[in-house]
Amino acid sequence: MSHDGVTRRGFLGAAAAVAGAAGLAGCEATSPEPTPPDKKGGKSLNVRYGLNLLVYTAAFSKDELDLIPKVADFGYDGVEVPFNDLKILDAKATRAALEKSKMGMTSCCVMMPGTSPCGQKAEERQAGIDRLKQMIDLTAEMGGNVVAGPLYAPVGQLTGRARTQEEWKWCVEALAAAAAHAEKAKMLLTIEPLNRFETYVVNIDADAVKLCQAVGSPNLKVQIDTFHANIEEKNTAAAIRATGKQYLGHFHACENDRGVPGTGQVPWKDVFAALKAVDYSGWITIESFATGILDLCAAACIWRPIYESADGLARDGLKFLKEMARTA
Repeated sequence: MSHDGVTRRGFLGAAAAVAGAAGLAGCEATSPEPTPPDKKGGKSLNVRYGLNLLVYTAAFSKDELDLIPKVADFGYDGVEVPFNDLKILDAKATRAALEKSKMGMTSCCVMMPGTSPCGQKAEERQAGIDRLKQMIDLTAEMGGNVVAGPLYAPVGQLTGRARTQEEWKWCVEALAAAAAHAEKAKMLLTIEPLNRFETYVVNIDADAVKLCQAVGSPNLKVQIDTFHANIEEKNTAAAIRATGKQYLGHFHACENDRGVPGTGQVPWKDVFAALKAVDYSGWITIESFATGILDLCAAACIWRPIYESADGLARDGLKFLKEMARTA
């Protein structure tokens, strides 16, 4: 597998392909039905489990397609594909590999430098809208159903001040355009709050909800990541409950150090009780990062081993999350 030239979720130094929409809005998603966990009385969580492929590679191309059956063999329902340099993605081959393994798919999307929806220049904001539409179309072509990530600004882009009302307005305008495109493509967009060290635009779930409300599209919802919530929220479970069924569209189950879920400080019992309380029925996806790729680790500020092996994280994390869901 090739891991060259692209870094982490922000992929801050890479060049982005910002061609327009690919005209694939009519593609139907091929994601499998949710796999119900074991029941323990009452109504149980009915979710799908995904693994973000950043735990293996920083650049997903057709050279990495063998990751799909590998993750399927672990017992996952789908994979989350990193969308950084869009030029290297092979949507047709990826869809074929997913269908062969009977796997669903979501996309882990980032805005590149020069494509910020809340950028100061009109051409930068338009490039952001173009990139959002292209990522929607690529996800649809691959057979996925969720376009997830910090879709409002590039990761790591900080100004030394709080966001302005004008930047908020620009975000609303860009996401409204993207959401309208997503509606036509039958895709769900989910905006992910990041911690204060990675963005200044949206740090908490309540602000992500406000952004969704300002846009007013049923195809724009919130993605909660427990790594970021552990830093920014007063109470992660309370934030999940406040976001609620109406706005919670995607979920990253990540330990506080990005290690194996269940080995750190995240209050998992409370988290899963909250997911059950809001009747969440989407993806529960593990996100961590390949520790053997130096530029990826540098961008993620990972300076020490955070798990023994990627395979071990995938297997043990899935087992733990399924047990949490079963007993919630």
